[in-house]
Amino acid sequence: MEDMIKVAALGGLDESGRDCYVIEINNDIFVLDCGLSLPDKTIPGVDYLLANAHYLINNKERVRAYIMTHAHDENMGALKYFYDYAPAPIICTSFTKKIIETQFIFNKLKVPLDFIIVPPTSSLEMASRKLHFFQTAHNAAYSFGVAIETTKGNIVYTSDFIVDYSVKTPAFIFDIKALSALSEKPTFLLMSDSKAANLEGYCAPFHRLSPLIEKYFKTGNKRIVIDCFWQNFYRISEIIDLCKEFNKKMFFYNDFTRQIMELLMNLNPTRIPPSMVVKKEDLLRVREQDLVILLLGKGREMYEELIKIVDGTNEDKRIKLNDRDIFISAAMATPTLETIATRSNDYLYRTGAEVVLIPKSQLSSMHPRQDDLKFFLSVLKPKYYLPVRGNYVNLMANARLALSMGIGLNHTNVFILDNGMQLCFNEHGRPTILPNNPNEMPTHPILVDGRGVSTNISENIVNDRRQLSVDGVVIVALSVSLKEKRIIAGPDCQMRGFVYVKEAEPLLKSISNIFVDEVTTALSVDNTNFDEIKVNARERIRRFIKRENGRDPMIIPLIVVK
Repeated sequence: MEDMIKVAALGGLDESGRDCYVIEINNDIFVLDCGLSLPDKTIPGVDYLLANAHYLINNKERVRAYIMTHAHDENMGALKYFYDYAPAPIICTSFTKKIIETQFIFNKLKVPLDFIIVPPTSSLEMASRKLHFFQTAHNAAYSFGVAIETTKGNIVYTSDFIVDYSVKTPAFIFDIKALSALSEKPTFLLMSDSKAANLEGYCAPFHRLSPLIEKYFKTGNKRIVIDCFWQNFYRISEIIDLCKEFNKKMFFYNDFTRQIMELLMNLNPTRIPPSMVVKKEDLLRVREQDLVILLLGKGREMYEELIKIVDGTNEDKRIKLNDRDIFISAAMATPTLETIATRSNDYLYRTGAEVVLIPKSQLSSMHPRQDDLKFFLSVLKPKYYLPVRGNYVNLMANARLALSMGIGLNHTNVFILDNGMQLCFNEHGRPTILPNNPNEMPTHPILVDGRGVSTNISENIVNDRRQLSVDGVVIVALSVSLKEKRIIAGPDCQMRGFVYVKEAEPLLKSISNIFVDEVTTALSVDNTNFDEIKVNARERIRRFIKRENGRDPMIIPLIVVK
């Protein structure tokens, strides 16, 4: 019997992050990654945007496994939310398992998880179906892609990768032999990362930090302070290697950095010799020119910590940047972090330290460029091709590249989808694309504020916050006696973030008069409906303010009934 196949994205298409792809084969669902993304400034008060698990919750009895390809938030950050409501075994490497558990500890989450640990290159049978994993070179250690066997051929998901033949560190090798073995069987559908598909050539060697900063370690006449995102394990590994090569001592800036580095040391005890690590109490005993201070962080928190160092409000007052320091930024800001990154860089220049900012034109993130993608396409020669992971411009660049390869891919077997659209293959292998049905498969992000993943907030709340941040708020209040049918106190009108109150007395008076008029009129009839009064007053005041000064503040009418 031929397999019936359905492929859909719950996140990750036409966006950066929130990667989550659903593979349905007959009655079995395999989930590839469960990610989050960071909000931009248009979503105030929100910490994370999670992929939407509604479809999986409604079909939880069919979910066979979550396959976590590597330890990055955009791939695993929503796992707790998914697992709570639709539990299933989590397939990952031992390294990824440790990072997931560490994330849960950081966020004070206590949920027992069902892990199935696999080597990055291996095979596993799940739900009477063979899964083949192949190690990929990415900045997350021991990352892998996956091939799921079907009667029509393999469904291959590359996740993040680059083609790099020169890596010797086992955590970051690209297993070409495993990929070659996959090519011996037909590839029915290939799903490839698109984030750098608009860039020519190979990513390697432009992903390497070491050649760009080696000279600062070599000269050895200044103390080095260097920052890095905590999940960029490849760059952390490069920094460690440079310290070992040039006999530098490493000091871990804060408790968070120490926790992450201790985790890495426990996973690979020989990676960092204990003699290379400076204890907290020994910081001032090491010569400045022999010292490298490492700061690891996540998102905004890392840049905020840099600003604290410059301001002198950081916890360890012994660490203060001056003209005897070199500050190197090994953290490339994502689009949602560029504003605060620019501000922190501006602060750093005020210290007198030599500031080294590496432009993106010289240092690439480890995502496949056009020649990397061509390599996968030419080796696997898929019957169908689905670009994933990236904004629309990246998906299109990936699709156009596939069309140019001359391997039988054309406009009938290369697909560009949106989140929630379903790519279906019947028993004969013919494809059909179903439009997104928000009732069946909603893909709007789950908005989370605070550290609790269960603390969901609605779009209405975000809209209120956005309105408050742009136009402020007007609060108008009074008290009425229901028995006497009259106003007994007020009105009192307050404004915040709207206009300067002392210069707005006429406006305050007009708003108060509108409110009084609306309440007085309503009190003159029987069965006074105070909810209706508030709605009518809010609308009249809104129209008045819009007409007077073109603003649209949040309006909150309050009536105290006595």
